[in-house]
Amino acid sequence: MMKVEIRDDKVLIDGYVNAVERDSKVLRDHKGTPFIERIKAGCFKRALSRANNTRSYVKVLLNHNYDRELTSTHDSTTKLFEDSIGLRCQCEIRDKEVVEDAKSGKLTGWSFGFIPIKQTRVAPEGSVEHRDVEELELREVSILDNTRIPAYDGTSIETRSESIDDVIEIRFSNDETEVVDKTTKAKEETFNNHEWENRYLATRANLVSS
Repeated sequence: MMKVEIRDDKVLIDGYVNAVERDSKVLRDHKGTPFIERIKAGCFKRALSRANNTRSYVKVLLNHNYDRELTSTHDSTTKLFEDSIGLRCQCEIRDKEVVEDAKSGKLTGWSFGFIPIKQTRVAPEGSVEHRDVEELELREVSILDNTRIPAYDGTSIETRSESIDDVIEIRFSNDETEVVDKTTKAKEETFNNHEWENRYLATRANLVSS
């Protein structure tokens, strides 16, 4: 679930980027080979600790676009952490496009880019290969809009990093999005609605008494 709280000039976003110790849907690598992935508990926690210790702050991007860095773990308004469910992100975004997308209901979920450091692969005979990711380097998490869903759903996207030896893998999580409007206008409209309801109830009471 991605919760989006709209304010006048910003949005507050809270949700789970990925769950640990749970099998993914069937993914496919760049060769089209199917596999099921499970990210082990503690994997994100250790990755975030390493990033913090080396000051390699994890970026929050729009649609995996490094030219659209919205915030990062360097900012006090952004928190990335692993809890008993998985990797959770809480961030404050002031980017005008993201704010407008939130108001229009165009924000659809989370995704993240990582480099596997250690993983165990098991390929049961006649079954889809299973991969347990035990260590990873977390490069970024992305807020996705409605233009990116078809590209990531059910796939494992791989892109080259700055080092040709590193391949950044991207995972998409199809989320439900809950939008809460807390703008000044929304508050005024809410007050007006309550005022209208009170007038309506008062009118009904007068009709009944007469």
